[in-house]
Amino acid sequence: MTPEDAANFERTLELGKEIAASLSDHDVLGRWMAHHIGDLIIRAEAAAEAEADNLQRETATAVLAFWKHRAALPINRPPLDTFEPIFTALARLSEPQNPWDFYRTFRPGSEPSEDDLAGTPLLGLALNLEETVHRVVREIVVVASREAADREAKWLSLSDHVEEDEQRAARDAILELARTLEMYSDDADDQPAVSETGTSKLITTLRRAETQLAEAREALEERLARTSPESEPRDSV
Repeated sequence: MTPEDAANFERTLELGKEIAASLSDHDVLGRWMAHHIGDLIIRAEAAAEAEADNLQRETATAVLAFWKHRAALPINRPPLDTFEPIFTALARLSEPQNPWDFYRTFRPGSEPSEDDLAGTPLLGLALNLEETVHRVVREIVVVASREAADREAKWLSLSDHVEEDEQRAARDAILELARTLEMYSDDADDQPAVSETGTSKLITTLRRAETQLAEAREALEERLARTSPESEPRDSV
């Protein structure tokens, strides 16, 4: 066994120990799995040199098989499961969208023109709000992806040496999409990117949305004041 193989085997043992410790002891299958993995690890660690290779190979194969099917293991929260809903959200939010696409307010091809926006200021306010809400949602999901990576840090570290599978590939895609969205958000700013990241950046975007909502409310109040019957001049008696 090469030094690299020996190091990977030790990391696989640590992964197996964590899987065994996480399996539910209230589940018959979980107890059996934990006992099976634990027994293999103990035997592999105590094996004489003559039989060490076979036992180590058997143990590593069993641990990696459990890892491959981790989503079905009787564990309260399967490893890397936190990433699943975030991947779905980021997949939709990853690419820049055309105006009005986020809520699909208008049918394709029937979106208001620049002249329409100029003639109907409220439409311009609506478009600005849609763009800002899109950014708010996008940045919330980016923050959630970072939190998921922090929450899964233990499993990510323990399995870092394991050959990539679909879920790990999805996790890598999530983090790459998060980086892409962060860059896209920075590029969309009127000012150069600053050191704001994560929650502080999200709060800044929410404040921008609040300002735009206030502008929309003021515009509607002014319109209401102009069209209210009370604002019309009364005939003198």
